[in-house]
Amino acid sequence: MRLEEKRRFLNWFLGQRLIHRLTDDELEICARDGTLPNPIPDRASNFDRLDQKSILKLWEEEKRDFGHRSRDDLRFYAEKGYWPEQGMRPHYYTQNGHWFVEWKFQPQGEDQRERS
Repeated sequence: MRLEEKRRFLNWFLGQRLIHRLTDDELEICARDGTLPNPIPDRASNFDRLDQKSILKLWEEEKRDFGHRSRDDLRFYAEKGYWPEQGMRPHYYTQNGHWFVEWKFQPQGEDQRERS
């Protein structure tokens, strides 16, 4: 591993240990307020029980899934629950005489292909 790659791995590893150390309530507060608990809890993390091979596998999966994403992409996903290139479109239908609306992901440009 190059030095920069090692730094990214260490940042990821420490972040994962922290996230997995927090309770669900603490994670909700972090997501809502954007702040960590003070003081940060000193309890065991699931990552403390993993072997090196398992940790590296998780790191590779993380890089594959999110490595090509910018900070803005990640922030957008965290706030909205979908990626910037995806669009959410309403899908209307009736069932048993009742109208329903479901929001579905639809990549940009797909609506033009459907109309053609």
